[in-house]
Amino acid sequence: MKTFLTNLLIVFALCLCGLIWFQWVREAHLRHEIQSLKDGVFQKREEIQGLQQIVKRTEDEVKRLDGLKTELTATVKSNRQEIAELTKDLGRANADIERHVKQIEAYKDALDRANDSIKKQNEDIKRQNEDMKKLAEERNDIVAKHNKAVAEFNDLAAKWNALQEQLAQTNAPPKTSTPPKK
Repeated sequence: MKTFLTNLLIVFALCLCGLIWFQWVREAHLRHEIQSLKDGVFQKREEIQGLQQIVKRTEDEVKRLDGLKTELTATVKSNRQEIAELTKDLGRANADIERHVKQIEAYKDALDRANDSIKKQNEDIKRQNEDMKKLAEERNDIVAKHNKAVAEFNDLAAKWNALQEQLAQTNAPPKTSTPPKK
């Protein structure tokens, strides 16, 4: 019976721990939700303050623009007089532009001729580079053939020297040894 009560007490303790854990998790979710709501309210307040500042700036801008409008109407009157003078200057400027356009066309023609000359020079340089590469390859081939011939000659000379040594040994008179006298 004693173990039954102990086990029952352990079960109740575990149930109580489970209940506390459940409440703790629920409380954490609720605190998180409350914090997000507070953040939302804070953002809304900031947006309202920002919009109020924008409205105030807009009203000030409207007042400033009204003042500019009155200044600009006065300026328009003086501009009309200047436009008349500028149309005269425009005729002179158009004549200058035509003269400059003709001069630009002459420069373009000269530039095109210079570019064509440079292109031709570049092509000549490319061709010369290709010729130099071919010559270098041919030189490398000749050097490789020469090295091969020298190696063959050296091998032949070594064989010749070996053969001469062998002939010298076979043609040499035999060494006679005299028996010792007693």
